[in-house]
Amino acid sequence: MKLKLLLVAATLAACTTVSNAADEKALLGRIMWSAFECSAFAELSEYKSEQERLYLVGQNAGRAFLEAMKAGQISEQAAKDDVPINVLQRLEGPSNEFVINKIYAAATGNAHDDIVKKKRSNWGPTQKARRAVRLHLSQLCFD
Repeated sequence: MKLKLLLVAATLAACTTVSNAADEKALLGRIMWSAFECSAFAELSEYKSEQERLYLVGQNAGRAFLEAMKAGQISEQAAKDDVPINVLQRLEGPSNEFVINKIYAAATGNAHDDIVKKKRSNWGPTQKARRAVRLHLSQLCFD
């Protein structure tokens, strides 16, 4: 009886570990998108080193995410729950780098639109806009 309970407990632990690993791998899609958006905010704020660092974070997360997707390590439910729709819509392409570049373009375009098109008119002059972008960057990307 103890052996059966031990086997059941081990099986449940293994399933939980596999499930958590799949959920963590799905989160890489969110990390990629967020890092790319924050990279755009850093670029708009003229933080070149931070822009490059965030781009690399997104690129590395994207590579790991796409490899996990291709290997079937991310369940459909985990993808629905944890991966931004903007990432899921751009998963087709001839290579992982092509897909990552499509996602990067969409994420940076989204961030740019959020700052420049929607809010710049409320901020006024460029210097004021830069301060607001820096504040926005620090709130979204570093908290």
